[in-house]
Amino acid sequence: MKTVQILPAPTGAFIDLVRQFQARLRELNNNPAQPTAEEARAEAAGYFGANSVVFGLELDGKLIGFSALKTEDGVYWLDWLFVDPAHRGFENASYLFDETERYVLARGEEQMYIWVHPDNHAMLKFLKKKGYDVLNLVEVKKVKAQTRAVVDILGHELRY
Repeated sequence: MKTVQILPAPTGAFIDLVRQFQARLRELNNNPAQPTAEEARAEAAGYFGANSVVFGLELDGKLIGFSALKTEDGVYWLDWLFVDPAHRGFENASYLFDETERYVLARGEEQMYIWVHPDNHAMLKFLKKKGYDVLNLVEVKKVKAQTRAVVDILGHELRY
C-alpha cells in the first residue's frame, strides 16, 4: 500500500472513486439520483487548485481511495477522504488519513481541520478514534429540504 499525489489530469480510476463518493454524499442528503461520469469529472476538477493537493491510495497498483486537502489562510482543511467500500475495514482509510495528516505536520502546522456531514456517523467515529474530538465550526442554514432530526448544540436545538 502506498500514497501517491494525484495530478490535475485525473485518470478514469480517480473519476470512478469520485463518482462513488458523490453517490455517498447524495445518500446522506436523501438524494437517490446517481451522479453521472460528467458530474464526477467536474467535481474532481474542483479538487485541484493553487492551494490544494490530492493524494491517492494505491493497493497492488490499483487506486482504492483518495484524500483532498486544501490550504486557506494558512489553515489545512481535509475536504474529502474516501476509500472504495470494498477496501474498507482493512486500515486503508486510517493509512491514507495518517499520510495526509503527516503532510500537514511536515509543513509546520499542528493540525488539520475537517468538515464532516452530521449524518456521517462512520466518519465521526473514525475521527474520534484518530483523536479529533473538538467541535470547532457549526454551519447554520435557514432552509434545508428534508430536515430529519433535531440536535442540541450547547443548549440550542437545531434541525438538520
